[in-house]
Amino acid sequence: MKSTIGKIFKNPTIFSILGIILILIGLPIGINGLTLNGGGSLGGAIILFGVLIVGLIVILDRIFVNRVNTKKLNGIELTLLIVGITIFSFTKREIIIDLRDKKTDYFVVLENNGTLKNSELNYSFPFNKKMEFKDNVGIINSIADNYQRIELESPNNWKSQRMQPWKMDDFKIRFYSNGDLRLTDKEVDSIIKNEIKTVANNGYK
Repeated sequence: MKSTIGKIFKNPTIFSILGIILILIGLPIGINGLTLNGGGSLGGAIILFGVLIVGLIVILDRIFVNRVNTKKLNGIELTLLIVGITIFSFTKREIIIDLRDKKTDYFVVLENNGTLKNSELNYSFPFNKKMEFKDNVGIINSIADNYQRIELESPNNWKSQRMQPWKMDDFKIRFYSNGDLRLTDKEVDSIIKNEIKTVANNGYK
């Protein structure tokens, strides 16, 4: 037993250290998740599957450490880690709409129907884009392509945030509002119509 444990911790590498930490954290969380009802049990199963993958990586690491120089292996693993984090960060990039300092109860994201000019998107570390907008309207090329990547940072006075997919004329829309408001469909329609008029009057066409 001591011999086996000794082999695991002998010549530690980046992957082996991180892998063991993730296993020690993930194993109890995953097992506990299996005891929950509904989606919680599925989450536990997903975590345990991730632990299994990490365990296989640690095993491969221990095999390679006996065949490759430890410093060289650490260098390879560090490179792979940096590349992996970079790819993950790039694929998870977001369009950020910062309303924290604004005093408004709503914000409208319009999908460009071909007659509008897109809102300017400026670089935001590391791969995100920050939207520049006028009034309470932002315009993007495609909502569908960015559906999971639009991150609206609520005004400081909002306790919660609501998002409603909407459609009006030939526009696809995301309507964000203060969660404390209870707007009817007619009220939302009226707000969106006024904002579309504002866009046209401000020379976006």
